Amino acid sequence: MLQQLTPRVYQLDFSQEQDRPVLGYIRGDRFSLMVDAGNSPEHVQAYLAAVEESGFCQPDFVALTHSHWDHCFGLASLPMPSIACVQTRQSLEMVSCLQWTPDALAENVRKGIVPQLCAPRIQLHFPDPESIRVALPTMVFSESMTLDLGNCTCELRHVTSAHARDTVIVWVKEEQMVFLGDAVYQELVGDVWVERPEKLRKLIQELEPLDFQLAQPAHQKAMTKTDLLAWFRRRLERTVQS
Repeated sequence: MLQQLTPRVYQLDFSQEQDRPVLGYIRGDRFSLMVDAGNSPEHVQAYLAAVEESGFCQPDFVALTHSHWDHCFGLASLPMPSIACVQTRQSLEMVSCLQWTPDALAENVRKGIVPQLCAPRIQLHFPDPESIRVALPTMVFSESMTLDLGNCTCELRHVTSAHARDTVIVWVKEEQMVFLGDAVYQELVGDVWVERPEKLRKLIQELEPLDFQLAQPAHQKAMTKTDLLAWFRRRLERTVQS
């Protein structure tokens, strides 16, 4: 079953072992929204089964937080319209043109198109990489987009993040919570995670004014806004000390 975070917000929890990010379910009176599309068709099926087991309708829309494989390689298995920022569509258009044979995957790693750290994980979920299908979002926005799900307002915002240039958060206003995707994480350079203090400071400036009490990153447990901002500031302090 889905895990409940607030009266209207649920999630399928993340799995580090299976490279699965949190998948959100936001339940309005008229529509429901899925947050992120999963890393594979199997991830999608696990999510849809959890939605059904929870007694809910299948989501009417899916919103992508960014274009990295573990958040969108399940998109082709979803029938509903999808939403992403312009930069995510641009990235996925490029990825959709790639070949996904084993040799091509190795070449894409060599060229730096696919991070070296991600290649074996992709192969784990797609033993035949030619089975990968990269779908493009149905609708795009530039800076922000507001969805009225019925007494439940979701604002999709393009934010600053070292992790990806196309990072989007999903702020559920009445529930005072936000899905952060991978916005909170560092930039992956080769197989090394690199902090970008200037981008982290900008992200703090963008998040701090928002009215939320609960923050859900994609690959860890939910935390309060206070704990989130304190974590960010500890990271900034470490960059100054180093």
